[in-house]
Amino acid sequence: MTKQDWDSREIQNSSFFVQLYEKSLDAIVIIDNNNEIIHTNKAFTNLFQFELHEVKGKNLNKFIVPADLISESEEMTQLAAHSEIVRKDTRRKCRDGKEIWVSIMGLPITFDNNKTGVVAVYNDVSKLVEVRERSEEASRMKTALLANMSHEFRTPMSAILGFSDILREELSNSDHLSMIKDIHSSAKRLLNTLNSILELSHLESADFKPNPACINVSSVIASQSETFHKLSNFKNLSYTLDIDSKECFCYLDEEILKQIVTNVFDNAVKYTHKGGIGVKVCTQDNYCVISITDTGIGISKDNQKVIFNEFRQVSEGISRTYEGAGLGLTLSKRMIDLMDGKVEVDSDIGRGATFKVSFPLVDKLLLEKTLVEKNRFVTTYTAAEDSKPAFLLVEDNKTNKVLIKRFLLNNYNIDDVSSGRAALEIIGKKKYRPIMMDINLGLGMNGIETANEIKKVKGYGNVPIVAVTGYALAGDKEKILMNGFDGYISKPFTREALVETLTNALVNAVQD
Repeated sequence: MTKQDWDSREIQNSSFFVQLYEKSLDAIVIIDNNNEIIHTNKAFTNLFQFELHEVKGKNLNKFIVPADLISESEEMTQLAAHSEIVRKDTRRKCRDGKEIWVSIMGLPITFDNNKTGVVAVYNDVSKLVEVRERSEEASRMKTALLANMSHEFRTPMSAILGFSDILREELSNSDHLSMIKDIHSSAKRLLNTLNSILELSHLESADFKPNPACINVSSVIASQSETFHKLSNFKNLSYTLDIDSKECFCYLDEEILKQIVTNVFDNAVKYTHKGGIGVKVCTQDNYCVISITDTGIGISKDNQKVIFNEFRQVSEGISRTYEGAGLGLTLSKRMIDLMDGKVEVDSDIGRGATFKVSFPLVDKLLLEKTLVEKNRFVTTYTAAEDSKPAFLLVEDNKTNKVLIKRFLLNNYNIDDVSSGRAALEIIGKKKYRPIMMDINLGLGMNGIETANEIKKVKGYGNVPIVAVTGYALAGDKEKILMNGFDGYISKPFTREALVETLTNALVNAVQD
């Protein structure tokens, strides 16, 4: 058939286009300006189970539109009648009353420049919606499972790590001390593996979002230096810190940055048996560069890509010689990518390795604004020497109560309760500053509900409330701080971290 044949009026008016309409796999209905049905095709009958003679000349809404969607249908018809193409996924009903999901496209019909009606095309998407809902439900279940796993592992791990720390300080018997050190290191290994698996799962979820702010990378790395020093000393390795630029500002999520550097440093410690590890911070070509250099076993050129894959190590299988799940560098690489950074590896077998993590420096104008905001007077909270602050601990786990009280015995006069209701009763009898609150308190009010109720009590509006919780997935901290809390610490924790968190909460309350 030639182009002239296709363009001929005879073809345009022939049954050719009627056949296209009738044989379409999509359900089609033509309605006039009063929403009354003019014509339907066979696919419409197959989908909705109404024959043309049953519905012709009658209002479309009476047959296929659920009662709660009548207004929506009328609005869509009006929009299409006024020369707008309408698209929407919504519900429609069949003859037997069953509701299905359809994708609708409404188009205006114009004849001799007059709008004479609307053509609506329906595509059954019920199966797609069902798959999407199952996927969303699976995602919700996964999130709930991860949260529960995090809570259930971290809470007992607090006791294992906390009490083993105390015993390490107090035991003198060398055999007992060796056992406690093994318990502590094994528990930390288990916790590190759990953290890595949970963090990888959360990174892969759709709801993971970093919370970037303008931070001084040099200060962040310096704050981690003591921890790095201890990790190095544990294996009798030397440690050096070289901060070439004291002001190295980047737009990053501080907690994620700490996790990245910690993962890379842990990896350096694992594969280094003699010599030492050095950390350096400098600026280069509008980037802040964090370099971690070790004198370890090194990595061959062929294996330098493998190390960033999930659950992969250079030594694997029955010949594996190093502990760990092989997730630390994988997590770091994904976190670096999330924050528009890059990572480079310079290494070879037998000559150690240098990992360089780089992030774009902050624009100078944004930096100046941030420095002005940060340049505020900061006071230091100091308790009166002759009295310790009254501290309220709201925690339903007996073991964690004992641990926290033991950690804070020299800092506060401590009372404890096990429920939100008991907390509300006791604050009416005595003034506490600060309050530490578990989030999961079993039956009754949870920690968030309790904190919000306490804030309503006269005299407690500005009393700092710190959350102590096993909910420690990425994003949990931000959610909790947005719900009435002035501080947050996740289980397990060290004595130093606990004291620092409470002190910071008190300092910020004094400033406010």
